[in-house]
Amino acid sequence: MRFSVIIPVYNRTDTLRTAIESVFLQTFKDYEIIVVDDGSDLSVAECLAPYMNRINYIRLSKNRGVSAARNTGIRAAKGEFIAFLDSDDIWLPEKLERQNEQFDKGWLVSHTDEFWYRTDRFINQGNKHTKYGGQIFSKILDICRISPSSCVIHREVFSSCGFFDENMRVCEDYDLWLRIAARFHINYIPQKLIIKRAVTEDQLSASIKYIEFIRLVSLARFVRCKKIDLVKKNAAIAELNRKWEIVFSGLK
Repeated sequence: MRFSVIIPVYNRTDTLRTAIESVFLQTFKDYEIIVVDDGSDLSVAECLAPYMNRINYIRLSKNRGVSAARNTGIRAAKGEFIAFLDSDDIWLPEKLERQNEQFDKGWLVSHTDEFWYRTDRFINQGNKHTKYGGQIFSKILDICRISPSSCVIHREVFSSCGFFDENMRVCEDYDLWLRIAARFHINYIPQKLIIKRAVTEDQLSASIKYIEFIRLVSLARFVRCKKIDLVKKNAAIAELNRKWEIVFSGLK
């Protein structure tokens, strides 16, 4: 099997079906779908009833967070490549086909551009969220520039870089992308192949300082790693110092 598509969900039924159906509509058909129910109430299982013969449904006994749900899916996956799809996002039909073409060329990690849909309209991302390909480690130190729903990763990458940190409730993707980009070149397809519907008021409400503090902690842990080269470590330290000023400015 080429792809395992992992969809974590917690008490969300309004967008879950369209997320799953966007996988069914893929032009590339060699995949499995793993829906990991992160301890939801019974509404999720009821919502999925029409799809049960086409998906692998895993229900966690209690809510453990999106990192644990994704990791559960990774461990259950049978595919050569692991693809992620958040339950409120949508894939456009050619997503897996376009990324499979890149994997045939030898890439192990790939992400794509994306549309942002918020409330009732599409919005522009702005230059702040520019995405990159290649050796991108130094370019993703500031913010998370890879959306989980756009990313596909060869299963062996997790063996060398580890899984999502289950102790992190936010910025868990930023933390993993740093570890992966420190070791691998990342393919980027500058074609909008997903619709990111997760850009909502509740998800943007966390303060900048709080998010930067979480990233700062992630960077501090990263620079202690003995397996990264000096250039990347120095770049990470420089960004750590910048985030320190953002988080703790005005407290002196």
